[in-house]
Amino acid sequence: MKPFKQVYLIIIVIGLLSCHSGQLDKVLQQADSLMENEPDRALALLSSFPHPETLNQADFAAYQLMYTKAKDKCYMDLSRDTTLILKSLVYYKEQGNASQKGWSNYYAGRVYEEAGKLFESGLYFLKAAEYAGEIPDPLLGMMANYYLGELHDKQYAFDKSLEAYKASYAIYGQTSGEKYTGTLLHSIGSEYGINGNRDSAYFYLEKALDIAREQKDTIEMAAIYNDIGVYLREDSQYPKAKCYLQRSLSLENDSSEMITRKIVLSEIYANLNEPDSAFLLLNEVKTMVEASNDIELEAIHYSALAETEAVNRNYEAAFLNQKRYVTCVDSIYQLQRKSSLAETERIYNYIRYREENEKLHLIQYYAVTTIIGIASLGLFILGIVIVCKKWKKKQDLSNAEETVDALRKMEKENQNNGNADKQVVLSGSSEEEKNKMVRKALLMQLNITKVLSHLNEKSDKDQTFLEKFNSLFYGEQRTNEVNWEDFYVSINILYDGFAEKLQVAYSGVLNEREMQLCCLLKVDMDTTEIACIMKQQINTVRTRKTSIRKKLKAPDAADIITFIEEKLNNKG
Repeated sequence: MKPFKQVYLIIIVIGLLSCHSGQLDKVLQQADSLMENEPDRALALLSSFPHPETLNQADFAAYQLMYTKAKDKCYMDLSRDTTLILKSLVYYKEQGNASQKGWSNYYAGRVYEEAGKLFESGLYFLKAAEYAGEIPDPLLGMMANYYLGELHDKQYAFDKSLEAYKASYAIYGQTSGEKYTGTLLHSIGSEYGINGNRDSAYFYLEKALDIAREQKDTIEMAAIYNDIGVYLREDSQYPKAKCYLQRSLSLENDSSEMITRKIVLSEIYANLNEPDSAFLLLNEVKTMVEASNDIELEAIHYSALAETEAVNRNYEAAFLNQKRYVTCVDSIYQLQRKSSLAETERIYNYIRYREENEKLHLIQYYAVTTIIGIASLGLFILGIVIVCKKWKKKQDLSNAEETVDALRKMEKENQNNGNADKQVVLSGSSEEEKNKMVRKALLMQLNITKVLSHLNEKSDKDQTFLEKFNSLFYGEQRTNEVNWEDFYVSINILYDGFAEKLQVAYSGVLNEREMQLCCLLKVDMDTTEIACIMKQQINTVRTRKTSIRKKLKAPDAADIITFIEEKLNNKG
């Protein structure tokens, strides 16, 4: 019986494996149909397949290739999949057809690119492009050449990158698809811009921008706006460059590219002589740059800092940041030499390194020559300060004289009213009589007669008068202060609880000084008289009145008391 049992077991295992393999075929077909439009569903379907590690070599190679494709379509990290994709690559190298060999090489290139192994990645892309030509498969040829262009771009071989992008665009033209047209036009335009052919750059970038707008692809639009802004900056068209960079950030402000875009925008602000705006952006990204451990990002950050510090005339800091920038550039050059596709390829333009050293010497030169300019500027500023002081003194004297005239007027009115009947029946008093009563009480508290007697003493110079006025009103010799609590009581008695209603309704809106000013306005005092009572400059009182209107949300020319009383009546 034992031999029969073994046979039965073998038959069962073969049956299970056949079912497993048949199930995989259905999953792969369904995932492939979802791949272009719903890659996340395709990935979920493949991830749910049970125990793919138990598949035979052929099925595992097919599964892993499709799984890598789904992850790539979903923009997931591929850097840890090198071992798995190699299993597909090795199998198809021996057993696969040209299409399987081509696509396995292509996705091996994608995996190794994300793993940072650019040399191996480039070899796989070249092999994929070769197979694409044999099949032929225009889509594979387009993708392989596109990523070859990306690799050359990363290694600063911009002329070869442009050739690869143009080849990719030409191959894609053989298909009926339009999905990648905008991306390819964008890449070609960017490389033209880097190579200095601005007219061609703007032509391709504008075409790519039109397509992105039609597709409502804000991420692509943001990237294109950024590239156009960068080239406009390099062409010294700073206002237009600023506009494009701001559009880019408004469309996409959370991506990894945001740091670079903000740094570029800071350089534009520096060139527009707006160092405060530049420093604001640079400080925003400083922590992210330091945490990134990205030497290229550090390089452009130091370059922007150097440029901004120079505009801000802080030449010592500019010199230090320029040295840091040059150090980063040299490190980048050394790293790129190690990871280049071929040592013979021109991966870095070392002339730029020398140019940055020349900039460093220029900054030192400017630092020395600017000292003379600063000395001249200091003398000029000193002259302006002296003129401004004289003008301010003249304005203060004019305000003081205006205040004294108002005091004399108030004192005269008080004397004229002094002979009036002192017994007033409040309920029968007119508004004018009430106003006179409050004015008289305020003048008595402030001892205005004594103040005027001091000011009426003769002085030979205006300077003596101004000093005396300031001492009496704002200095140690100032006279009695207004008792505002008593003043509020008087206002409440005479004006139907106006001060109390004002405090209840607007205590959270107006501060104490603004409450006092409103009560003085209720007594029908003008701006000059209020300045005398509150011992403030006339312009200060005007400013406070404007502030009160804004806080109350009253029209600009509105009468404050009329507006408040209408609101209080409505609340009542």
